[in-house]
Amino acid sequence: MAQLQLIADLPGHAEPAWQVAFNPTRNLLASCSTDKTFRLYSYALPKSDSGDISIEAGDQTTQAAYLTGLPKVDDAKPVFNLVGVTKTEHKRTIRSIAWAPSGRTLATGSFDSTVGVWEEIDPEDDDSSESSEVQDEAMDLDDDEGQGARRAGGRKEKFGEWECVTALEGHESECKSVGFSSDGGLLASCSRDKSVWVWEVQPDADFECIAVLMEHSQDVKTIAWHPKEEILASASYDSHIHLLFDDPDGDWCPFQKLHPKLPPAQLTIESPSPSLRSALERNEEDEAIERLAVPPLEEDETVWSLGWSPCGRYLASGGDMGGIRIWTRRGTNPDSPFDETVHTSAHSRSVFSLSWTTGGLPSEQGGLGLLASAGGDGKVIVWQISRSPDGEDGIRVEPIAAVRNAHGVSEVNSVHWCVRGDGPKGSMLASCGDDGTVKVWRVAIGQ
Repeated sequence: MAQLQLIADLPGHAEPAWQVAFNPTRNLLASCSTDKTFRLYSYALPKSDSGDISIEAGDQTTQAAYLTGLPKVDDAKPVFNLVGVTKTEHKRTIRSIAWAPSGRTLATGSFDSTVGVWEEIDPEDDDSSESSEVQDEAMDLDDDEGQGARRAGGRKEKFGEWECVTALEGHESECKSVGFSSDGGLLASCSRDKSVWVWEVQPDADFECIAVLMEHSQDVKTIAWHPKEEILASASYDSHIHLLFDDPDGDWCPFQKLHPKLPPAQLTIESPSPSLRSALERNEEDEAIERLAVPPLEEDETVWSLGWSPCGRYLASGGDMGGIRIWTRRGTNPDSPFDETVHTSAHSRSVFSLSWTTGGLPSEQGGLGLLASAGGDGKVIVWQISRSPDGEDGIRVEPIAAVRNAHGVSEVNSVHWCVRGDGPKGSMLASCGDDGTVKVWRVAIGQ
């Protein structure tokens, strides 16, 4: 049975941690916090010693097909180490952190309304004592493991300090989310001031604002770039998702405004996994929380989170009511419309974060990847997304692994899959929460 296995409980922040992000090209994981710092952790992947899990003839269930190629719970684990704590010049909480596709540039979005852009100082040129202290702190976590992480692949990787090369101003209130486009040519940010800004990345750490969109009527909670095209999705307290693009006949503008409408379908758990059922089925604790919870307003729900499918045809969203919605693109043009296809019950409270990656059920069997969700109920859930087996243009959303109280009694603010091309696809997942900790999980095969 598949399960979420904790493989690293990392030295956390002094205050709530808001977002985690795996580097797309290097063995690094970043996190940011209310303490106005961001942390970087390195990791070394062990050699795979798991063979494929055999599937009995005639067993065509999603769960059985998914098991092929995943690590076992007894397999060697990746080794993580803290390699740097950067104290920024931000005056308030760092709410968002994002890597450029190159893996060499980092953006931070802060409640002080600014966006910081960071680049690494070449460690070969940096002999400062401050850098050495950071390295020593990391090595003190576990000297043996630290050496292993730094000599991953037979070489000792060096890490430099990170320098803020640009501070982008313009928002009038808290910056809630930042992100680079798939080719790294654009940077977007959104804010409580109801705006979405798009910046063009230019040489020598220069950024030119090319669009300021004021289409939302309330706080903009998050943004998400399409994985292949220059399409930007934004989600807001106003209960809408806007799909934005650079109109060939004009400027950046929304080509569609999505408004969630479908009622939630009841969550069904087909897997016999005891750990999955224990994490997702209602218990006395859930019922107690529901009795204490403020009843939801009759109005539309805030959209908190977004996540694109790896292929780019589907968009997932999560809101106040705890459900997950899947939107399907109808066409191949840049402005082809999206329809709401599925709304499934998921969490008992707001869904704060979504992350979609490749892996799981093979595409030839209808697999569309693995979606991770996290939220105010403290759960982290991994879903297998697939096309409906009946041949119709429907979507199936099935939970395959989950953990309750992932960060103790704290809310889980962010989840993010390891996205390196040579990394463990659909296996390694990071999370962070109000307790300030950063944790790493893997989807593994257990009894």
